[in-house]
Amino acid sequence: MKKYLLTITLFLTILTAIAQTTGGDGKPAFNPTIKMKALVHSRFEASLTDSVDLQGKVVAVPIPTNFRLRRVELRSDIKLNDHWSGVIRIQLPELKSATPTMGRVIELAYFEYKHSDQFSLRGGQFKEPFELDELTSHEDLRMVDRGPTSRLFVSNNYSSYNPGLMVFGTFLKKTTPLSYYVGVFNGGDRSVNYDSNYGKAFVGRVEFTPISGLRLGLNGQVNGVAQDISANAAGADVSWQQKLNDKLNMIVEAEYIGGNNVNSFISSSDSLKEISSYKMNGYFGQFLFRYKVSIPGLQTFELGGKFEHTDPLSSDELDQFNTITGGIGFVFLPDNAVRLQLNMVHTGYTENASDAFRNFNYFVAQLQLKI
Repeated sequence: MKKYLLTITLFLTILTAIAQTTGGDGKPAFNPTIKMKALVHSRFEASLTDSVDLQGKVVAVPIPTNFRLRRVELRSDIKLNDHWSGVIRIQLPELKSATPTMGRVIELAYFEYKHSDQFSLRGGQFKEPFELDELTSHEDLRMVDRGPTSRLFVSNNYSSYNPGLMVFGTFLKKTTPLSYYVGVFNGGDRSVNYDSNYGKAFVGRVEFTPISGLRLGLNGQVNGVAQDISANAAGADVSWQQKLNDKLNMIVEAEYIGGNNVNSFISSSDSLKEISSYKMNGYFGQFLFRYKVSIPGLQTFELGGKFEHTDPLSSDELDQFNTITGGIGFVFLPDNAVRLQLNMVHTGYTENASDAFRNFNYFVAQLQLKI
């Protein structure tokens, strides 16, 4: 009950702040603009391990290579005035989700109201402020894909696109920016436009930039699973972006995240089960160097790597695994408008004893086109 009273109080406070915004003559200003964008991710994938398919599963006769469209999306950014704006983004290939998506999916559909740098409101369907890898735009991922830990937490309803309401803002913007994000969401599977579980998800994140280029992040979440049962997750991350000289930029990032494994808890047949006994965690470190080259038609050369450890269920010592990714990239037009990434990925299990999964190597090439 306290959670719902807090939500109602927050909503009424927001409405009061919005009602106070007018133009200079006492009427709301109105100056609408719409920007249309499109993005395509086209891929070639190959399994480099015998008897292992592209998902890392052991198969007698696997399909070793694949061409596919990973993403095809259309986006419109709408701005009505200095305070009101919105975004709509449609993903054309089916979204990876436990719930059938039936083709085209609306990933983003939200309004945004900006009262000041310190206070803004966002409502609709958008990304929860949780988990560094998931919050990084897919237009600018350091490697081709987000890591398995991110996918694990998304599959347990902890992050990604979800309907909800969020307040956010930034203090000390010109010196040492301190940003906050607090929201309430349905907390179900990604991009499902209704609440598919018992309770709501309460999510918070804080980011602090003590010096230019260095950002520290903390986030936490409480998600209703069943009556009187809630799952928790929390994490910390650091991102350091530094210009080393006129041509070379460096990005170094790391994150640790842990929480309750909701899927394992729900699927367990133990009549005395406690959700606190079902834990998962993971951490990663990654770097990316971007070198500006003086070659006609080529803007930037990229070199990067990532190490990630994922433990889907702490009580099972056989399911832990490490993922090592190495990659190069070529940016042909500004703002990653045309970007080619080549990644080699090695997945190694701590105990390679599963009949379904084993250590394997994987190659992926992705071309990004953005207009």
